[in-house]
Amino acid sequence: MKALLQRLRQLLWPRHADTPPLLLTQRRIYVLPTTAGMLYASTLLLMLVGSINYNLSLGYGLTFLLAGLGVVAIVQTFRNLAGLQLRPGRHAPGHAGETVHFAVQLEAERPRPALRLQLAGGPVIDANASDSTRLIPLAAARRGWQSMPRLTISTTWPLGLVRAWSYARFDERCLVYPAPAPTAPPWVSPGGEGRSQQSGDPDDFFGLRPHRQTDLLQHVAWKASARLEDGLLSKQFAAEQGEALWFDLTHTPGSTLEDKLAILTRWVIDAHAVRQPYGLRLGGTRIGPATGSDHLHACLQALALYV
Repeated sequence: MKALLQRLRQLLWPRHADTPPLLLTQRRIYVLPTTAGMLYASTLLLMLVGSINYNLSLGYGLTFLLAGLGVVAIVQTFRNLAGLQLRPGRHAPGHAGETVHFAVQLEAERPRPALRLQLAGGPVIDANASDSTRLIPLAAARRGWQSMPRLTISTTWPLGLVRAWSYARFDERCLVYPAPAPTAPPWVSPGGEGRSQQSGDPDDFFGLRPHRQTDLLQHVAWKASARLEDGLLSKQFAAEQGEALWFDLTHTPGSTLEDKLAILTRWVIDAHAVRQPYGLRLGGTRIGPATGSDHLHACLQALALYV
């Protein structure tokens, strides 16, 4: 009996990951009456008993008409999910203690109103199949890779008498950065003095320099680069001058590893905000000084995955 129940559970709720795109067919959709549906059926039963007791022809007609309406509602609720395709989208990283979002694309040949999406342990999101992508929130408790939990898609359209639902398990994950410290001491660079901000206005234009892959496209000096035979030039700002900072885990204050990573995360974010060149040392991992969004994400990823 135990083996039979386990086999039945695997058939109804398989634990292996689904291969996108996932097509919702009859075998994957479950239908059960809601509380309103149970009350509706009970009312029809009382109407039928009364019609039989008093031999009411109009009572028979009304009872069977409402019963037919309920059957049509069951079919329409099922059809609202049948044939729907789901596929995972691109997931944006977030910080621990905040909310990350997993993207799911809904594809259908006809409108599918009043759909509900929910990740295990997360809030319910209303959607419809005309949306290209829906972002489903989930609380991120700790740094590192956050696997995508089981996705539940359900509907009670059109009358709310029954609920049709299905499950999807995608082998997806989202990167969760460490939570930045609310307050942090001044930047500490080994071999140099701590400092919290570069003097002068960081947005002041200073000059031109060879383009780096981590530079933003809006910082490229296109007119000056057009006069070169090869390569690009980028605008250099006042905040990029001076000695580059090195953020080292060994020299970071903090009583625990998570406290040190939180302070490093705060330093990295603040240095990026003022375009101050910075590098990162985490044990055997070394990321050279640079600026730009790509460099920021590389440092935050190293912080998130450090063990």
